[in-house]
Amino acid sequence: MNSLTWAQDHETGKPLLCVAGEAPKQIQVLDIENGTTMRTLTGHGQAINDLATLPTNSMIIASASADYTVRLWSLDKNYEEQPCLALFAGAGHRQPLLACHFHSNGKWMLSAGLDQAVCLWAVPDPDELERDRPKSEHSAPKTVYYPHFHSTEVHANYIDCIVFYGDLIISRAAKDQSDKSTSNEILLWRIDGFESGHEPPAEPPVPAPNVCSRSSFPHCKVSRGFQRLLTFDMPHTGRFYFRFGLLHAPNMRPILAMGNEQSKFLFWDLQKLEEGYDPSEEKVKNPRRRKAKGNAANAVNQSNLSRLGELRRDSAPASDTVMTTPDPSSTSVSVPPERKFDLGDSFMPLKAHHSVLANTGLIHQNFGTSQIAWSPDGTWMVGVGDYGMICMFHREKSRI
Repeated sequence: MNSLTWAQDHETGKPLLCVAGEAPKQIQVLDIENGTTMRTLTGHGQAINDLATLPTNSMIIASASADYTVRLWSLDKNYEEQPCLALFAGAGHRQPLLACHFHSNGKWMLSAGLDQAVCLWAVPDPDELERDRPKSEHSAPKTVYYPHFHSTEVHANYIDCIVFYGDLIISRAAKDQSDKSTSNEILLWRIDGFESGHEPPAEPPVPAPNVCSRSSFPHCKVSRGFQRLLTFDMPHTGRFYFRFGLLHAPNMRPILAMGNEQSKFLFWDLQKLEEGYDPSEEKVKNPRRRKAKGNAANAVNQSNLSRLGELRRDSAPASDTVMTTPDPSSTSVSVPPERKFDLGDSFMPLKAHHSVLANTGLIHQNFGTSQIAWSPDGTWMVGVGDYGMICMFHREKSRI
């Protein structure tokens, strides 16, 4: 087993745990209150590498598989004979999938995998799914053939973790251990012209020879249809299937966390990137140096504010958080003369704001973290990985 997601029975309110992995090629839906397997979902022809729950309907889940497809499933009893609602396949991936993730509005889904491709799919709306609902176990589910965005140029190698951050995307590329030509990296990037609240374009782009990126969203003709915004520094994370964890919920500071192969956990406060320079955080070491930067730094930071102001399109900043500068998503902000976090170079790795070395007690061995998850209230974080070990972190609610 390598993947899990939570669901909830709408009739009883029971929490359901969905788990899957390399073998068997099925999704087990567990009733954790009585310790039984409620049902088993079959259909994939290869290993299942990721699961996700539709944010707008906790009875619908998605599964990304090594058979090059994503399947959409319903746990509703009305779909008991044929629980597979839709199949995302065709002009998408050409190698095993490793990750999938829903947008918070439930209208869009990301997928990524070994072919270093990122796909953005439009999720059929509930009325369309009900209209095309398979009537029996022999009925074929609805097939979505074309993604609205497809690119193999965002990353230089296979992608094992991808999530929405508002309308932006955070994804991680790894590499083969023997490959010295590329680096492991987490990127913050955007699809040009993508607006999650808009209806999907009428016609998704059709594949063409020698075209590595295609998009149905408006973008400059010379553009590849996407923009790289930030690179996060993540040393010692070269192993396959390492996943970061993103805390992104209303009224909480968004935090990106990543564990590495040397028992260290790295944390980035994404709201800090919007707030910028806070004089109370550190002493001014060299006033002359600050003055020497001049208007060039000011211009760079104005550009950064403009693009990073979109980070919270679907999530407001914490209401109890003291903002050291005005909300940069507002068009009326006056930009301060200097900001602490220089984001001018999207290829320059941004070092973590905080790190913790886990005291695991392992002698001459390190704890490599395979995956990270946050509790919904942001007070707990768990990392799982080597030697069957689990690292748990806690922080006070007052500090969130």
